[in-house]
Amino acid sequence: MSNEHNISNIAADTGKGNPVVLEKEEVLSRKHFLKGKTIGISISESDNLDELGYSVAHLKDAIIEVARYILVAGGKLTYGGDMRQGGFTELIFDLLAYYKADKELAPHERFFSYLAYPLSTTLSSEKEAELRQNVSFKKVEPPEDLQITNPKEFLKPDSADNLYIWTRCLTKMREEMEVACDARIFIGGRTKGFKGKYPGILEEFLITLEQKHPVYLVGAFGGITKDAIDALSGKQPDSFSNEYYFDNVDYKNMFTLFNEKHPDNIIDYKKCLSTLQAIGLKGIAEQNGLSEAENLRLTITPHISEIVYLILKGLTNRFTK
Repeated sequence: MSNEHNISNIAADTGKGNPVVLEKEEVLSRKHFLKGKTIGISISESDNLDELGYSVAHLKDAIIEVARYILVAGGKLTYGGDMRQGGFTELIFDLLAYYKADKELAPHERFFSYLAYPLSTTLSSEKEAELRQNVSFKKVEPPEDLQITNPKEFLKPDSADNLYIWTRCLTKMREEMEVACDARIFIGGRTKGFKGKYPGILEEFLITLEQKHPVYLVGAFGGITKDAIDALSGKQPDSFSNEYYFDNVDYKNMFTLFNEKHPDNIIDYKKCLSTLQAIGLKGIAEQNGLSEAENLRLTITPHISEIVYLILKGLTNRFTK
């Protein structure tokens, strides 16, 4: 099924007879209540997606619906990811091309795609020119202290030294991206096969919390988002221990190298766990405009309409009251 077909089906869905969707439309009656606000979306495939009875198509349906309503409300979107064909970045491109919302904003003013080195080197000038009407690319330069021989060439993550460079660059990109955001939504996320300091969505979550921005956690699709929810609830997920990741020798070597270079800012999953356990869902609720019970519901509901409604309700309460 094509992205355009998914988008057109969702755009045509009026939600008649569905009380959650009707309430959602009522929330949106406050026209452009997100005008001037930038909402970050952190989404990627989960390791346990199949086990939960979902597929990537379900994640795509969720991101289309969430993004569409943010655009309807006058908000802007930001996402930090690669440019792989059929990926989530491309899906948002298709949404922007298909769905024209705020007439006062050009499409490229509604979506900001952040690219860290070396992923930024994979965006050709031809591709950037092709897409510039629908997206503003933000290529984040590597940290100044890194000595990169040729920053215009792709660097393979095939050694501890190279993975260390990837890690530093991804962190810098995520920090710069979050400064531009007003709130962030988290869905899914791998705990294996990532190239950064922490699993990408976990690192973005921790950075968002440091900025004290509202966060919205969708747990139905599993992944590191669900593990973070469990940590907030006082549990101890396996993915919040250093040893969980050491079956990947390349990551283990990078982990050791990073901690040697940054003794005051080491990679420490147990510290991450303690941080989240101390915050709890109560702490999340204090920032995001939803009650603790509503946040709990958002972490477990599998219904996309309810997910979108709760996120919109939180954003409305957070930014209009």
